[in-house]
Amino acid sequence: MKSILSLLLLVCLSGFSQTIDLTAYDKFLKDHVSSKGVVDFDKVLENIDELHEITRSFSKISPNNGWSISEKKAYWINFYNANVIKLLAKHYPIKSINYVQNAFSIKDIDYAGSKISLDDVEHDILRKLEDPRIHFALYSTAMSSPILKRTAYENDSVERDLGLATSNFLNDPTKNKIGSSLSKLSKIFQWYSDDFANLKDMISFINKHSGGAKINAKTKVLYMDYDWNLHRKI
Repeated sequence: MKSILSLLLLVCLSGFSQTIDLTAYDKFLKDHVSSKGVVDFDKVLENIDELHEITRSFSKISPNNGWSISEKKAYWINFYNANVIKLLAKHYPIKSINYVQNAFSIKDIDYAGSKISLDDVEHDILRKLEDPRIHFALYSTAMSSPILKRTAYENDSVERDLGLATSNFLNDPTKNKIGSSLSKLSKIFQWYSDDFANLKDMISFINKHSGGAKINAKTKVLYMDYDWNLHRKI
């Protein structure tokens, strides 16, 4: 009987590790993020204990080899975005996250018994999943950043939502101006060019997700300045 109970406990724990309750995080986003993806940091500070509990709950989960790629994407994108909000809130009010020294490389996030940074999550985990769309789901709090999704990324819809986030970003004229003869692209495409095998792949990626004009190998490409000022209410 003891061995059977032990086995059942192991199965339950294994199943639990695969299940993330996003109810609190989803509600937090709806309560603190506008329809335009702007975080109300004044309100965040009023409910900072909620955010701390949410980030702690993420830190208690440890993705394993049994997780699907989609599950890993959803978990780590949510993990990253919740912790970047927490970081900015810790130093608020400031005009830009760049006022925080080494903001993205500070190892102050609890995970698996150690401390990791936002850069660790982005570069050592998410980018290794080899899906460039993740760059348009990660929130940096900046005006030029992809906007923050107002609901949590869910396992069963993350692939669709990543496509939507990418299309929304590409078709936002404040972030990209796409034309067949001249295109002004977000610095994100320059910073993460290694995530595209070559120029042809980047062109194909942009054309797949852009809703209007298309680019080609002869298109002159310039990169827009990245506005690091805090994404504020407009």
